[in-house]
Amino acid sequence: MSPIRAVVFDLDGTLYLSGKPYDGAVETVQRVAERVPVYYLSNNTSKSLVFYANRLQRMGLPLPQKGAIISALTIALESIHDAGIKNVHLFANSEVFEWFAAQDLSLNLKPSLDETELVLMAYHSSFNYSDLCDVSWRLQRGARFWVTHADLVCPDAMGPVPDIGSFMAMFKMATGREPERIFGKPNPEMLSPVFAGFKPEEVLFVGDRLYTDFELACRSGCRFALVLCGETKREDLKKLTRQPEIVVEMVRDIDFDSLLQ
Repeated sequence: MSPIRAVVFDLDGTLYLSGKPYDGAVETVQRVAERVPVYYLSNNTSKSLVFYANRLQRMGLPLPQKGAIISALTIALESIHDAGIKNVHLFANSEVFEWFAAQDLSLNLKPSLDETELVLMAYHSSFNYSDLCDVSWRLQRGARFWVTHADLVCPDAMGPVPDIGSFMAMFKMATGREPERIFGKPNPEMLSPVFAGFKPEEVLFVGDRLYTDFELACRSGCRFALVLCGETKREDLKKLTRQPEIVVEMVRDIDFDSLLQ
């Protein structure tokens, strides 16, 4: 196989859990970054890219090049521009709302019900019941429906908590609507910034989930290392018809010396 020339790390459940790094994760990524470009990819859109940049820097994780953090928020924003959409109802935490607004001052992120062209749903962790009603009314009036990702749950130290996939099920029951576009993993579009400079077979993606991380690697053609410190357990592998190339307990257990020859 070709040597690995770039490594993409998932965040939650792979490098850290609830903001606390796993043992050896930071030091491992630091060593990898001395040899090849590293990227960070997460489906969690509850926070802005500014938040993640600050978090990674506080942990001591390297941000060696511009665009090292890949988020479904940026992919969604590019798609809004491509579609010529201006009136967007953004279902998101206030920090994400403010970041989104700052990226394009021409967007109307507070449209009336009848003005709304698109409902874009990010991972919202501070909504109230009236926010749910507001989304339902806009969907019932025919607004387009996009989501940043479709994870059923988000990892947490206390146990998994509902994520956008769970919200999607609720809105399907309430309105009969399902999203037309889903931007996060396992959509191969998430790795397009990396594939602009590297062939898929030269990229190693490291993640902890089978239905998002491993599926993304399979769809995009990159190589994959599964860590078992997050959502996936070893017994889950028995159900697969195709096995991950690398399976380890934690990021620190990956033999990067052989992979980066």
